[in-house]
Amino acid sequence: MSESTLPRQGFFIYMPFDPSNPFYTSNFSLEIDVKIDWFKQLCMIFVTMDHKIDDYTPEKYWSEVAEQVNLRKVGNVVAGDDEPYYIYKREKFLNLFHQLSFSGKSIMELGSGPGGNLALLEEKGARRLVGVDISQKMIDLARRRLKPSTELYKSDGKIVPLEDALFDMVYSVTVLQHITDELMLKSVTSEMARVSRDEVILFERIEKTIKGHESNCGRPVDYYDSLFSEYGFTLNHKKTIQIGVSRRMSAITRQWMNSSSRKEGQPLSPFSIGVQRFLLPITKIMDGIFPTNTDLTMLRFSKNK
Repeated sequence: MSESTLPRQGFFIYMPFDPSNPFYTSNFSLEIDVKIDWFKQLCMIFVTMDHKIDDYTPEKYWSEVAEQVNLRKVGNVVAGDDEPYYIYKREKFLNLFHQLSFSGKSIMELGSGPGGNLALLEEKGARRLVGVDISQKMIDLARRRLKPSTELYKSDGKIVPLEDALFDMVYSVTVLQHITDELMLKSVTSEMARVSRDEVILFERIEKTIKGHESNCGRPVDYYDSLFSEYGFTLNHKKTIQIGVSRRMSAITRQWMNSSSRKEGQPLSPFSIGVQRFLLPITKIMDGIFPTNTDLTMLRFSKNK
C-alpha cells in the first residue's frame, strides 16, 4: 500500500492469516483500522474478521440456518444469529424501515426468511404482500407466522415466478450481500427490477471496495447504482445505519468466545452473550462518535418514467 492511500488522520495495518503465528486461532483475516482524533490524540482499534465457509451453497446454508432458528424457544423473527448485537442492529434497522410508506401498496420481499419483516407489514395496510426465499424451510417457518393472504414463493431469485411490473415496491434486507456469485447477483437484481413498477429498496452491507468472503460480500454504493441504472432505475436516497463500533465488537466476541465449529444461527456461548451485553451500552455511544459510510445502508431506487 502506498503512502497516498493511507488515511490522513490514521493508519491501516493488514495482517494476513499466518498459521505459524500463535495469535491466530482459526481461519480468518484480521484488519486493524486505527483512527486518531487529532484534537484529543485518542485512538481506537476496529477489528473485523472474515470467517471463511467452505463450499458455500446458499440454499443448503440457509436451510441449515432455518433449522437452528426453528429450535429457538422464543422468536423466529429473522434468519441468522440471535444475540444482543443483532437485536440492537434490528432495532436500528426498524427505525429506518418504519419511515417508509407501505399503506395501499403491493410489496415483494426478496429473501423473506422466517417472515419477520412481512409480519410487520401485515399491520401497515399493504394491499398485497409477497415473500420470495431460496429455502423451503424458511418458507415453512414464515407460513406459520404470517396471515394466509400473504403469498410465499420458493425461488433462488434468478427467476421470480411473477409478472413484470407487478409491485409498487420490491425490497431486500441483508440478502444481496450473501450472494457472492456475481452472475447470480446480476440475475437476482435484474428480477427485482423486472417485477417492480416503481421502487426497489436495498438494505445491504456497503463497503468502499468489494470485500468479504465466500458467504458475505460488501460492495460500494456505486456498484449497486451502476447495476440498477442498467435496469432503468435511479438511486435517489441513501442512509447508513450507524452501528460500526458495535459490529466490530460483536465480531470479536463471536469469533474468540465461541467454538470454531459453530454455525450461523446456532446459539452463542453464554460468556460471549454476557460480554456483548456488558459492552453494548458503551459501543452504542461510540457508534455515534465514530460515524461511518459503510455497513448496513438503505439504497432507495426509483424507476425512470
